[in-house]
Amino acid sequence: MTLDADELAAGLRQLARSEAPPTRLDVAAVRATARRRLRRRRAVQVVGGLLVCGVLLGGVAVVNGGDDVTVAVASVSQGGDPLVAHAAFGWLPDSVIGVSHVVGAHGDQVMARAGGDFGMRLWLRMYEAADDPPIEDGRTALPAPEVNGLRAYWITEDPRDPLNGGDAFVRWQVPGGRWAELHGYYMKEADPGAVLLRIAADVTIGTRPVPLPLRIDGLPADLDVTEVHFWRPGFTDDTNWELAMFYAGPDGTSVTIQVSPLKMPGGHCRSAAGLHVCVDAKGHAPDELLRRITLLGTDERRWTTRVVTSA
Repeated sequence: MTLDADELAAGLRQLARSEAPPTRLDVAAVRATARRRLRRRRAVQVVGGLLVCGVLLGGVAVVNGGDDVTVAVASVSQGGDPLVAHAAFGWLPDSVIGVSHVVGAHGDQVMARAGGDFGMRLWLRMYEAADDPPIEDGRTALPAPEVNGLRAYWITEDPRDPLNGGDAFVRWQVPGGRWAELHGYYMKEADPGAVLLRIAADVTIGTRPVPLPLRIDGLPADLDVTEVHFWRPGFTDDTNWELAMFYAGPDGTSVTIQVSPLKMPGGHCRSAAGLHVCVDAKGHAPDELLRRITLLGTDERRWTTRVVTSA
């Protein structure tokens, strides 16, 4: 079996934090990523090297043999908020129950979804500025109604079917010349094309911190955040969510902080305000770190964008 750059980087990262709790995957997300990989050419060798070195967390990735460049929709931050988004949903159908932000060795994701294993999935993606929308091999751009007065296209594998058999893509230009993409599937709406266009019209482009349900009164200065997985909802049911923040330091030190409304296995955990937090640490005292964490409860209005404060 031959590994591509993403898979190799993910494997190395998993080995590096082998003592941390195992990462659980969203099956629908994996399917979507696999479909995209089948449509694009092998990434250029330099990108593989950068990903293995951990340089491109939340950065750019080259596809189509170097012809098109995707732009991060979310990234980690060493500031007060470890997670920032560069594109955000506005209006969403009532069936949507949560929006996930994930940054790590597998890339960056902003995804909204409805409930159930086959509930609607909506993915945001961005491309660098170009005169025309970026097109992968074997796909066609078909004109779509303008989005906020700017050009838009359906991207499909079947020129006779703009919505691509229900695995639909709409790309539109945003101010500054970049292209945004909305990928929708498992859609139950009577007019999925109109729904996708309405969602696209309310997408905002720009960097903003993502509010999180905890506050940390200082972290060791040698730690840098490397990944944040904020799955909303999580994987056990449609009513809960899961947050995991991964920090790494020199000489193999590491800290993993997990927060959820659900209790999690682990020896360094505590509960407050309807939430549960666990700390796994290598080279640091987990119980000391646990005492620095304040849980902000299940009411999202109380969550903060100033997650890490000065010690």
